[in-house]
Amino acid sequence: MHKQPDVSAQGTPDHDTTLNRLKPILLNQTSFLLCFILVLGVLVAIINPNFRNIRNIINIFQQVSVLGIMSAGVGMLLIAGEFDISIGSQLSVIGVVMAMIIEQKSNIPLSIIVSLLLGGLLGFVNGVTVVKSKAASFIITLGFMVGYKGLALVISHGYAYRLKGQFTYLGRGRLLGFLPIQVVVFIGVLLIAYVILRYTRYGRLLYAIGGNREAAYVSGIKTERNIIVAYMVVGLLNGLAALVLISQLGAAYPNTGDPFALNALAAVVVGGTAITGGKGSALGIFLGVLIFGLISNALNVLNVNAYWREVVLGLIIISAVTISKLSLEKE
Repeated sequence: MHKQPDVSAQGTPDHDTTLNRLKPILLNQTSFLLCFILVLGVLVAIINPNFRNIRNIINIFQQVSVLGIMSAGVGMLLIAGEFDISIGSQLSVIGVVMAMIIEQKSNIPLSIIVSLLLGGLLGFVNGVTVVKSKAASFIITLGFMVGYKGLALVISHGYAYRLKGQFTYLGRGRLLGFLPIQVVVFIGVLLIAYVILRYTRYGRLLYAIGGNREAAYVSGIKTERNIIVAYMVVGLLNGLAALVLISQLGAAYPNTGDPFALNALAAVVVGGTAITGGKGSALGIFLGVLIFGLISNALNVLNVNAYWREVVLGLIIISAVTISKLSLEKE
C-alpha cells in the first residue's frame, strides 16, 4: 500500500517554495531595507495621509542630512575594518571653533576653511594614533571621544557661541525655493562616496584592507597610510557636517555633537556594512540613514511617544546585525 508523505514535518511544497523565494530577500540587507521602508511608508501613509506629503518627505531628508554626511565617512572607514566613535565630540569641537570665529571676527570664509582643516587634523590624529598604537580602534576613539568632549568644554568655557544671524544659507537656505541646501549637500556626499567605493582604486583598497588586512599588506597595499587617509576623510566630513548643523541651529554648544556619537555607526551597520569590515555600500549607508529619519518621522506623524523611537531603532539594529551575520555565513 502506497504510504502518504508526512507533510506535517516538512510543510507543503507551496509553503517551501515561498520560503525559498523569500530567503534571498530576507538575507540580503539592501533588499530587506528597501522592503521595510516600502512597507512602513505604505502603512503609515494609510493611517495618516499627511505622511506622504511632499513637504514631509523633504523634512525627513532634512532631518537626517547631518547624520548622513557623517555616516558616509564612518561607513567607508568601517568597510576598512576600523571604528571611530569620537565623531560626535569632533563635531562639537569644530562647531565651537567655527562659531567663535564667526561671532568674534564675522569672517565666514575663514570659519569654513578652519572647520574643514580642523576636521582633517582631528581625523589625522585619530588615524595615526590607532595605526601606531596597534590598539583596537574602538577603544582608542572612545578615549578621543571623551578627550574631545573635554576640549570643547575648555575652548567654550561651557558657553554657547551664536552666529548672530550670519551664515544661515548652508543650514537654512533652499535651492529653487523648496529644496534645502543641506539635503543637496547630503546627497552630494553620498554620491561621491558611491563613486569612490565603486569606481576608484582607493575604494577597492578599503574593501581589501577590511576583508583581510594581512593579505592586503602582503600584496603590497600600504594599509597604514590608507587607514590614516580614511580617518582624515571622516574628520573632513565631520567638519562639513559641523558647518551644516551650526548654520542650521544658529549657535554652537560644547555638546552639540553628542547625539551623533553612536547614531552614525548604528545607521551604517543597519545599512549592511559589516562590523568586521570588507562589506558595505553607499546605497546601504543611505538606506540605513533613511531608516532613522523614517522611523522618527513616522512616530511623530502617528503621535507616538518619542521614547519608543529608541526601542524601535534598537530592535532594527539587532535585526540588521543578525541579517548581516547570516548573509556573511551564507557567502
